[in-house]
Amino acid sequence: YRFASFGDQAIDRHVLWRHDVDASVHRAARLAEIEAEAGVRATYFLNPRSDLYSLAEPTVADKVRLIAEAGHDIGLHFDATVSRNSTWAHASLETSVNAERKLLETLVGKPIAAVSWHNPEQSNLLEFGAEKIAGLVNAYSERLRQSYVYASDSNGYWRFKPMPNVIVEGHERLHLLTHPEWWTPSPMHAPQRLDRARMGRLLANLR
Repeated sequence: YRFASFGDQAIDRHVLWRHDVDASVHRAARLAEIEAEAGVRATYFLNPRSDLYSLAEPTVADKVRLIAEAGHDIGLHFDATVSRNSTWAHASLETSVNAERKLLETLVGKPIAAVSWHNPEQSNLLEFGAEKIAGLVNAYSERLRQSYVYASDSNGYWRFKPMPNVIVEGHERLHLLTHPEWWTPSPMHAPQRLDRARMGRLLANLR
């Protein structure tokens, strides 16, 4: 497969290789390094409102820079809880996504081209199937959902089908999502993996 970017008008056999960074930019940077060594290009979706990392911290900003310098794209991981309302209208969503895009671009110093939803089941975000939202390619657009075979490791397990099985099936267009915090040097239970990210941040701050 060719590794494509969101927004590519591709007709060849390709994969949209995506990472939603929910808990650890440090794990994301390590994954980005491994992928670069393997000639893989991905899109890393970062959440400027995360409770678990701050893109304004110098050490985290350095990790984001490493991800970008490894040749990967940066996208907006839009958090539905940015608003107290769980139901979005098109106009309010456009306004909020545009504001979050500007914030993220300021924090990472790079233009952003795509958006993915964080915990979309907690709101009505999956109802918005437009190709673009506030000028950003919508990773949950109706076209992508209909035209691509999808696999994800959300919540630490393979949803729908295991990714290796999906790849072996040989589909023309794949949309594959993994979350860096689930991938650790040795096997761990899902809560332990999150604790690893949280405690790593705490201990670094204590030092």
